[in-house]
Amino acid sequence: MHRISEGADPSAFFVPHEGADMSTTSISWKTLEKVTSGILVHGGLGLFATLALMGAEPAPKQQPQEAPPAPQEVSPENSMIAGEDAAPTGSATQSSVKDMTEPLAIISLAKSARGKLDHYTCQMIKRELLAGKLQPEQTVDMVVRHEPFSVTLKWVKPRSQMGQEAVWVTGKHQGRMRVKLGGLLGAVGFLSLELHDKRVASTSRHAITEAGIANLIDRLHKDWTGFTPESVLTVGCDDTVFDNRACRRVRIEHPESAREIYEFAIAVTTFDKETHLPVGVECYGWPGSADEVPHLVESYYYSQMKLNPGLDPAHFER
Repeated sequence: MHRISEGADPSAFFVPHEGADMSTTSISWKTLEKVTSGILVHGGLGLFATLALMGAEPAPKQQPQEAPPAPQEVSPENSMIAGEDAAPTGSATQSSVKDMTEPLAIISLAKSARGKLDHYTCQMIKRELLAGKLQPEQTVDMVVRHEPFSVTLKWVKPRSQMGQEAVWVTGKHQGRMRVKLGGLLGAVGFLSLELHDKRVASTSRHAITEAGIANLIDRLHKDWTGFTPESVLTVGCDDTVFDNRACRRVRIEHPESAREIYEFAIAVTTFDKETHLPVGVECYGWPGSADEVPHLVESYYYSQMKLNPGLDPAHFER
């Protein structure tokens, strides 16, 4: 995949804008500074903390909602994200060395399926490499609406982050996201925060505006249709199972000569055979030396997916 711009991921973005007015908050910054302990980040660390409440605008308290059940436990039998950070070495039924025929057919079907998708709900299971350390898994309830593009995220795991929420609605809240802290700090209610902030760059890999499978499809289609024989080392496709569903997995590896072109040495994407939509992606970084193997940089899987189940527009109001 091509290098991506700095920003945050579907969840770590909770840092205030500079020069914000703190007079509207009922809790002083000094008090919050004692309670919180640094920014909790996406991809394994968490979300909101010290900087998160600077300049935030409080909203009326929301009624607490019961968290839905957690997704099926990820295991080596149904996924490639079973805690190992080393890249998979190949696939069971590998295509010819640089043959992109099947991957291009798969992504074409995915784009067609995307066109029929208005909204969906799922649980996102994610891991990220931050500050040189692979973070623990997070499980997040996610609801996405495509028009206008809207996202809600609610943390289920780990327990330390349970109840944290983030909401983005295109064209609303003056281009800000709405966020709510977990635990006791959730009593503050929902807050309005700037979408991008330089102080959040070290805590996440993608912005909330990049969340969801539609963005993933667009990114994969752009990358895959632009590959040349020289930019691809191997292409592998095999069958696998994720979330008790039959899937097709695509593994693409780039040669060392493409290090300056692509951010990742290896990308593994899993597609649901019935819906044709991507349900997981793993990206492995370039090794530091000839003795090392590519290491996991980011991993996102989408379980318990429900397509076009019907949504109340009020779901995105915070």
